[in-house]
Amino acid sequence: MDTEIKKNLYEKIQLVSNEIKNIEKNMTVGKGNYAYKAVQDIDVTLEVKQAEAKYRLVSIPIKQELVKSEIVRVVKDGGGEAIQYMDIVKMTLRIVNLDNTAEFVDVESFGRGLDPGDKGFGKASTYARKYALLNAYKIATGEDPDDTKSKEQTPVTVDEVKDAVINYMMTDSAFTQNILSYFNVGSTDDMNAKQFQLAYNNLKKKGKL
Repeated sequence: MDTEIKKNLYEKIQLVSNEIKNIEKNMTVGKGNYAYKAVQDIDVTLEVKQAEAKYRLVSIPIKQELVKSEIVRVVKDGGGEAIQYMDIVKMTLRIVNLDNTAEFVDVESFGRGLDPGDKGFGKASTYARKYALLNAYKIATGEDPDDTKSKEQTPVTVDEVKDAVINYMMTDSAFTQNILSYFNVGSTDDMNAKQFQLAYNNLKKKGKL
């Protein structure tokens, strides 16, 4: 008699990772020199939701912590200043194996929200959840590497530097806040290779790595 072999949590996470190889950055955030490309939350949510349903996983935010909240002044396009409310949220996202609910893994992520009203926390929460899913399932954002031959020549050391910085940031919220603020980005997903290298050098200099 044939018996179906149930896949464990990490095998399922790998299947989702293989299922969603890439999501394009099709949204522009900010203006002028501070503008950057980002992947939309709805694109990540729909892709992950479909893959999780296929492999019987569920991801649930189980904890949110307001790490920092402050008022910042920004220069308006026409001159003068405007008040913005900036919130940084730390989220713990739990991924559960529905075939064995005792199997789960928790993923921590940070998100920053900037808003002239009271929506900063909600924006930060949305960013944190989005980046938790991107990191947990190793979802690439931007152009498909298979379509651009030159990207295959990227040295492995770049990924090693990025992984080392991200892993450390998960353990040090103060360092994470400083790095995101210094580079004026919403999350590590918006950092480029040069910025990761600068952060890596900083950590090495301080003996953190």
